[in-house]
Amino acid sequence: MTVDSPLTDLRGVGDARAAQFAKRGVLTVGDLLALYPRAYENRGKIIPLRDCTDGELHAVEVVCTRKPAVGRTRSGLDYFHMYAQDDSAPITVTFFNRRFLLPEILPGRRYRLYGRITMGLYGAEALSPEIEPITPGKPLPAIVPIYPLSGGLTQKTVRNAVLACLPLCDGLEEELPEELRRRYGLLPRGEAIRRLHQPRSMEETEQAKRTVAFAELLTFQLALRSMRRAKDGVLAPPLPPVAGGHSFLESLPFALTNAQAQAIREIFADLERDTPMTRLVQGDVGSGKTVVAAAALERCATNGHQAVLLAPTEILAEQHAQKIGKWFEPRGIRTALLTSSVPKKQKEAIKKGVKDGEIHVLIGTHAVLQGDVSFASLGLVVTDEQHRFGVRQRALLLEKSEQTGPRPHMLVLSATPIPRSLSLILYGDLDVTLLRELPPGRQPIETMVLLPKDRERIYASIRRQLAQGGQAYIICPLVEENAELENASPKKAAESYFAELQTGAFAGIPMGLIHGKLPPARKAEAMEAFAAGETRILVSTTVIEVGVDVPNANVMLIENAECFGLSQLHQLRGRIGRGTRKSFCVLLNGSGDVCERLDTLRDSSDGFAIAEADLKQRGPGDFFGDRQSGEMTLHAASLTDLPLIAETSGALEEILPHLKEPAYHALSAAALRVVRRAGNGKTIN
Repeated sequence: MTVDSPLTDLRGVGDARAAQFAKRGVLTVGDLLALYPRAYENRGKIIPLRDCTDGELHAVEVVCTRKPAVGRTRSGLDYFHMYAQDDSAPITVTFFNRRFLLPEILPGRRYRLYGRITMGLYGAEALSPEIEPITPGKPLPAIVPIYPLSGGLTQKTVRNAVLACLPLCDGLEEELPEELRRRYGLLPRGEAIRRLHQPRSMEETEQAKRTVAFAELLTFQLALRSMRRAKDGVLAPPLPPVAGGHSFLESLPFALTNAQAQAIREIFADLERDTPMTRLVQGDVGSGKTVVAAAALERCATNGHQAVLLAPTEILAEQHAQKIGKWFEPRGIRTALLTSSVPKKQKEAIKKGVKDGEIHVLIGTHAVLQGDVSFASLGLVVTDEQHRFGVRQRALLLEKSEQTGPRPHMLVLSATPIPRSLSLILYGDLDVTLLRELPPGRQPIETMVLLPKDRERIYASIRRQLAQGGQAYIICPLVEENAELENASPKKAAESYFAELQTGAFAGIPMGLIHGKLPPARKAEAMEAFAAGETRILVSTTVIEVGVDVPNANVMLIENAECFGLSQLHQLRGRIGRGTRKSFCVLLNGSGDVCERLDTLRDSSDGFAIAEADLKQRGPGDFFGDRQSGEMTLHAASLTDLPLIAETSGALEEILPHLKEPAYHALSAAALRVVRRAGNGKTIN
């Protein structure tokens, strides 16, 4: 048996059990070894029953004192009571729907129980604890691993399967050289994996986890580095300045910030080379990334090549199409919008225009990724809100050019600032440009954290701003009422709240409603009416989080702000303050409890600082969407472990000059496997 063997080679794992494991992505013995525990239970610390704290988890050793009593509840649930004691006190243990245990519960036999011990009227009690018989000469493990489960798997099933393949750890290939392990205090690979599954102490699990996490992060960063270097020798169409004509940047009705000008210079320098550009422009909300992208799109089009701009939502795609189309039309650059809601006949005409080269810049959503969309000469791919797209989606666009010519340049945009150490992991395959300067004239946004008791005062303030010509967003966490949330703190639902406000606090004021469940045409109508000032208030869910630009909107009320992540709140807040009006954002804490996260947002407008605080408090899920899924599966490492990320980044710089040495061949091979998985078998850049 090897790590590549199917699970059915393990004793006790048949086809049905293997199918259960497959639902967790575990197909081979090697996959099972990489199914690391999510937690550990310290069952080796035995507590006398009389010393147990009421309601706490404890491990106790007891002797069964008499035959269990079997019964059935009125609802038909089977149960039995086990009566036992240790040297200090008796205990009654109740098990529901576990009659299969009865033959193992024998008077006079000793057991270890692990569970929540409570103090009842008649002494200690426990409800369905873990129970293990104690056999002389066969000590029970002190530290018990707890695995992630799905598909009908049980902890016992996974533990037994893992134990069956642990002997393979002795023959696992080392990925990290001995000298590197010694310098960073790491265990040999096989020993680390064995100790993760079969630890002798909690301290041992920490050292083992650090070893595996270090190797994962180092391997992934090396894979990203190789993705960047994969473009060496790959040709892209050089896009130099085009002589003659009026400069696009000079035609804009506003001046660029210094940060925008520098970003455009860096992008143009990349585009003029015949190697593919792979650059990320990372800027806070409102920093002006769209015009930076437009400059690159215009440079591509004037060189006779096509460009595509991919946006995550139809609202953002439509807005880009309107703004960029207005800039490009006088310059003879033909743009088109392709989304799933475009009528079929029009969609076919757009696809033909793209294939024939008559459309120079295609703007769209995931509809652009469809297999029947082909380009005559694709020179540049721009993805907006990069955290919504993954490596594979970028690869799909790049593959569209393989049959038509050179590899296109790639520009990705993100309004989600992240700490530099984390960006090395998430965007290590890209050169990074930061936009940390807002365009002149932007008004600072005054942010307040208020409670439901302040609601009437909030409504009065909104009415005053509307009377002065402003417009307001009201953001809700739900689309419609959810009966499952009745016992939770009340949460505003957009549809019912819209109806309530229309006849209540804002009766007589034109209002609009938008959320993700509306048909695309209705969403577009609601957004257009608000942008044109025909409606003064827009009640919305987070569908307007990304990219929506209505300069006249200067008030935002976010209901149940405690339900959102800091970075998402910052993105939402960025929809106001885009014009010359003084802007106000109210974070309504519907729970009424103290919420330090909201205070962080109230006190800061720095997206980078806010993102770092959000990362520490909530983890990386809110930031990066699908990028982790399937492309950077981390089994032991955590994206919140910034010190270890920084440490492995430093280690990578140290070993780069030595990668061709035999000691590093295994590490390089591991990184290559990551690259192949990320690109679905194709090298990407």
